[in-house]
Amino acid sequence: MMNDNPWHFAGPGPGRTWIMFGAAWMLTAGCSTTWDRLRPNGWAADYDTAEARVRESGRERLIYYHPTDQGLHDPTFAALRSGPLRQHTAPFVLCSLFRSYERDRRYAAQFGVERAPALIVVHRDGTYHARTGGMSATQIAEFLAAAKAPGAPPVVNPHIPREPNYVWYGSLESAETAARKTGQSILIVLDRWWPGDRRKLRKLLEHREVYSRFAHMVHCRPGSIWGPADKSITRFGVVNLPALVILHPDGAHQVLELPTSYEAIVRFADRARATGGSASATSTSAAAGPHDGGK
Repeated sequence: MMNDNPWHFAGPGPGRTWIMFGAAWMLTAGCSTTWDRLRPNGWAADYDTAEARVRESGRERLIYYHPTDQGLHDPTFAALRSGPLRQHTAPFVLCSLFRSYERDRRYAAQFGVERAPALIVVHRDGTYHARTGGMSATQIAEFLAAAKAPGAPPVVNPHIPREPNYVWYGSLESAETAARKTGQSILIVLDRWWPGDRRKLRKLLEHREVYSRFAHMVHCRPGSIWGPADKSITRFGVVNLPALVILHPDGAHQVLELPTSYEAIVRFADRARATGGSASATSTSAAAGPHDGGK
């Protein structure tokens, strides 16, 4: 008789069945998610998870940059997780990074940190405070008490590997309210409610090279099931859909109409970052070439 249990594998006893179940669960859940669930005291084990928690909660972030591999004793981290310090760390989204991981080294370097151990507080406005070297519980408490916004601006590295995780605001008004609190730019997606168009654009936006450039922005997709948001189209001088708009804190903006490739979006994002809020402009896709427009 055929066994209907999809997790049953032939073998000597139930032990192998549970081992295979566990291995399959880890593969389907993803290594970072699994490790994050096993992490003690609520510490996220990767920066993607921590940033997602920040977007959901609006809290500040506390990063501990480990000098040792996972599983080895670290006196500073032990002090950081001790009972007396929990009241100091409770307001933060907590994140652990490791010097032994190349991508973690690049991430920490954005905050001027080249050595470990180190503590980094990232404020809601994106600025930070950092301290390197071993610390006692008293020194950690003093650092956290003194690390008040605003701090130093990070040197954002758009080439750090990231897992795409857009959090879309459904109206431009709500996105602008969120952006005013943090001083961030806004990525606005204007498109038709056609499955084919949305599927193609989603694939472009979820490319890691693209997402890494938009990860630090507020994400907005205004509109309804009946069509795009006409007021947004008029405000930014958009003619052709789909279009991407980057709106800076000073009100200046850049527009890319009809994006045809992820490379075109990357070039658009890099140009927008280079010019900042100094100019407003509209361009079509790379294949069609730029033209003047916007406000």
